[in-house]
Amino acid sequence: MKLRWRLAWSLTYPLARLLLRLRVSGREHLRAVKDRGVIIAANHTSNFDPLILGWAAAREIFFLAKEELFRYRPFAWLIQSWNAIPVRRGGMDLTALRRCSQLLRHRQTLVLFPEGTRSRSGKLGSFRPGVAMLAVRNSVPVIPCYIAGVDKSFISWCVDRDFVRQGLRPCPQQCVPITVRFGPPVMPEGFANNRTGYEQLTREIQSRVETLAG
Repeated sequence: MKLRWRLAWSLTYPLARLLLRLRVSGREHLRAVKDRGVIIAANHTSNFDPLILGWAAAREIFFLAKEELFRYRPFAWLIQSWNAIPVRRGGMDLTALRRCSQLLRHRQTLVLFPEGTRSRSGKLGSFRPGVAMLAVRNSVPVIPCYIAGVDKSFISWCVDRDFVRQGLRPCPQQCVPITVRFGPPVMPEGFANNRTGYEQLTREIQSRVETLAG
């Protein structure tokens, strides 16, 4: 973990526990694969999810962000300094995929949201095969993860203003705790490096996340 990540985490994690009532379980599953590249595959309900997962994982992470966010120079500098990778939506972005593979080969932790976009309802949507493809091609484990409570929290009301305008994020009347649950790693061995293998692994990852959702 880079020094700035370690310092930032040490200073802000206690605040996240206090103000967001953040609680984390299953972190030992991440520690079990600490010496290799790994993908955290999580559900997605808020623009704040990468920060939540940075605190929860207690390690440096890399994540994808839509390329539109990089058009604003001060904000682009901020998110790039915290390991955001621009990705073009609406199709397969080969540049972003190559960057992800490079990070995994260098034993980094990559956060991906298999649903592909934020859930408007807060319910888990169908997973796309991109996570599975990266896992199989780079022979890295996938840590299933479920984030609960963000869509009902004050922080989502603050940062997901498009959903607020649509009436999907009402201002909460009380402090809703946020919980992050990590599950045991899903290993890519045994899944073929083809479309069928990717689809099978995708179903397995989604099943594990659904189990964590309870």
